[in-house]
Amino acid sequence: MTLQPEPFLGDLHDCYFETDPRVNTHLAKALNGKHVVVAGAGRGVGRACAELLSYGKLGSLSIAALELDEITETAKICQANDQNLRIKTGAFDVQDPAAVKDFLAEVNGEFGGIDVVLMNAGRPPQWLPTSEGDPEIWWDTVGVSLRGAYNFSRYALPIMQKKRDGRIIFTSSAGAHANQGMGSYIAAKLSMVRLAEIIHMENFKEFNIKAFAIHPGAIQTRFYHDFKDKVEGRSNERSYIVDGAEGEDKSAQIAVHFLDQATFDTPYMAAGMTSVLSSGKLDFMSGRYVDCSTRIEDYLKQEDSIIKDDLYRVRLNAGNGRLIPSSEF
Repeated sequence: MTLQPEPFLGDLHDCYFETDPRVNTHLAKALNGKHVVVAGAGRGVGRACAELLSYGKLGSLSIAALELDEITETAKICQANDQNLRIKTGAFDVQDPAAVKDFLAEVNGEFGGIDVVLMNAGRPPQWLPTSEGDPEIWWDTVGVSLRGAYNFSRYALPIMQKKRDGRIIFTSSAGAHANQGMGSYIAAKLSMVRLAEIIHMENFKEFNIKAFAIHPGAIQTRFYHDFKDKVEGRSNERSYIVDGAEGEDKSAQIAVHFLDQATFDTPYMAAGMTSVLSSGKLDFMSGRYVDCSTRIEDYLKQEDSIIKDDLYRVRLNAGNGRLIPSSEF
């Protein structure tokens, strides 16, 4: 199987002044008082997002992950940035609707609302064609991303609807626009793009709730290291690689070959864009795909054409250059 890295829309590899609340006081001020929830905050992109957001003098920061020790470490990092920050932690599977419902109800009860939800949790796929691989792993890959996105939306939306304001952000991927080699990941990440649009169409006009699906960049998170460890013979009790599962060895070999060709970004690139989206500066991108490698100035310059031409959405090309449009808000 021959795979080529998907091109990204921009050329950034890190956050920069406009997206960094550590140095951009105007951005930090726009985050003041917001009650933020980050799922999948135990490491990598989610931890970086929680870390940058914690510089914004938030009203509260609620963070969740599967592993308690990892989420505890993230909380320590954020608390060091703002000693007065109210932080709530949770350790649970985002695929469990009861756990998500209880966590968000507790957040709402303790802090009096939810302004921003980032659903970042995910798991590495098998890099295999549809005719190969393990069905349980295929569905688990879809489930962590898509069920997680649905569960957090399902139980955050009623809270946001009462306030008539809020923002939901999904960590999707440029992989949503690929078409071979890791079908479970492609299906999950593309579904998150469409779910963001659905939430926007259902909620923006009446409740002023925005939703975004971001491409975070190419980042050396567990996605990369689990495959690398497998190929190089290292064991890790928390690895998502399932020893003995059909196709795992071949999948790891393909993934490492593909990823070793990549130019990696820092997780702070996505964290910076998440900070900007949380601030409201790019609300016109609600219901759309947002590539974190693109400068926000470039999106702002395109605002009129993005709205007029319905850009950065997933559409059916019906031939002759005609796209089937969305229903406008």
